[in-house]
Amino acid sequence: MKRFFNTTGPCDARRHYMLPALARLPGVELLIERQQYFVLHAARQTGKTTAIGALAAELRAQGMVAVHATLEESQGIEDLAMAEAIWLRALRAASVVLPAGQKAPAPTGAPTGTQLNDLLMTWAAQVAPTPLLVFLDEADVVRGPVLVSLLRQLRAGFPSRPDHFPASVALVGMRDLRDYLAEAKGGVPVNPGSPFNIKAESITLQNFTHAEVAALYAQHTADTGQAFSPEAVAEADRLTRGQPFLVNALAKICIDKLVPDRSCTVEAGHIAGAREQLILSRTTHLDSLAQRLREPRVARVIAPIIEGTGAIEASSDDFTYCIDLGLVAPHARPPEIANPIYREIIARELSLVVQDNLRLPERPWKRADGSLDTAVLVENFLQWWRENSEFGEQNTPEYYREAFVHLCFMAYLQRVVNGGGQVHREYAAGTGRVDLCVEMGGRRAVVELKRVRAAVDTLERVLSGGVEQLSGYLDRLGEREGWLLVFDQRPGRTWDERLWSEDRQVGGRVLHLRGA
Repeated sequence: MKRFFNTTGPCDARRHYMLPALARLPGVELLIERQQYFVLHAARQTGKTTAIGALAAELRAQGMVAVHATLEESQGIEDLAMAEAIWLRALRAASVVLPAGQKAPAPTGAPTGTQLNDLLMTWAAQVAPTPLLVFLDEADVVRGPVLVSLLRQLRAGFPSRPDHFPASVALVGMRDLRDYLAEAKGGVPVNPGSPFNIKAESITLQNFTHAEVAALYAQHTADTGQAFSPEAVAEADRLTRGQPFLVNALAKICIDKLVPDRSCTVEAGHIAGAREQLILSRTTHLDSLAQRLREPRVARVIAPIIEGTGAIEASSDDFTYCIDLGLVAPHARPPEIANPIYREIIARELSLVVQDNLRLPERPWKRADGSLDTAVLVENFLQWWRENSEFGEQNTPEYYREAFVHLCFMAYLQRVVNGGGQVHREYAAGTGRVDLCVEMGGRRAVVELKRVRAAVDTLERVLSGGVEQLSGYLDRLGEREGWLLVFDQRPGRTWDERLWSEDRQVGGRVLHLRGA
């Protein structure tokens, strides 16, 4: 079978283009050597299952008894006896890869709440002195008291390792143990002494580097002769920031749909086209991402990032949770969305109701050459805004009401460019700005959004900051003209007071300032 770019399930080096799985787990051999328990957590479809499965296979090749089992079937199970039966069944199923004398034993009939502990003790003693290593995937689907029992049973056997309990156990999932343990305890802060204080370390998978993206794509070139240009690799790296699913998905769309002729090179423009197809496809991965936006703890982080205002506590559990989900870049300061593709999906998802209910005039903003007449676009939006701002606020998801002005304008832009252009969005918490660049008909329109907040800002201060920021944005893009929309949200302001216009010359650039 010819290899391909995989976007569903674990990777297999015989069938899929993939990077060496064990290279993505630096330091894990030392944890195994020291017989320690650890957590492996990373966002959806980053390669956790592939990596931990490869680790188990490598350890078996070294003569150890290593199994990789999934707890996925116990998701939503609140009855401990039922959950334990599922765990034991999963361990026995995982042990089919082992020789007859090393397979998991049958359940011993121990009391509920001790069955996992008892089976692991029996199994470890059965294979001793060879160490037993157990990696439990999808561990964070287990919730509440059932999760607490799972952890307590592992802790109870910890002192008996390695001859009478697994020498090393890994819990694998999207979130770090601290987060789902706090959830199991009803949000109560975790006591470091319970119930899994035996964990030595939490490790995570890093996104691909630019060199790794190039190396992955080069495997396809080696197999088929079809090259990815350096610009295409750079664009894929920029759009995905190395997120493994996205890196594979862009390449898959390119070679399967956009450039099926293996004699043709994949160029940066093909990657850009694949981006749009991927966003519109609403794959399970992206749909799951969008669903998370409705969670209050996610909204508390994402809303100020969209709006560009407000501080986010980088050490808060909410922020850590969003990093674990892969929504937020782990090291970016100020906080920002993890990559441009997610940034686009989030903006479109949260403004979808407004988009779907927009009745636009017959493209008066489109010039004869297909480019965008930004002045007409802004004029039409301001008229729509005056008539429909209450509708926009009411149809913005509850936890994003502070950002509804930005989402409404982005919804308007999306309807304008659908099928004939592209919107590039930049936003990050604490910047006090949202930068937009619209490409249509070979030309670019640069827009920045600002908000005058009640009891916090003055119009003069917001304008001063906006002019400076827009000038910097234009300089970075090499454009000579831009638009600053200032939404005045102070109570008691009439529409005649809120709607105003002014043009300024700043440093040889034309800045169009408009009140909204």
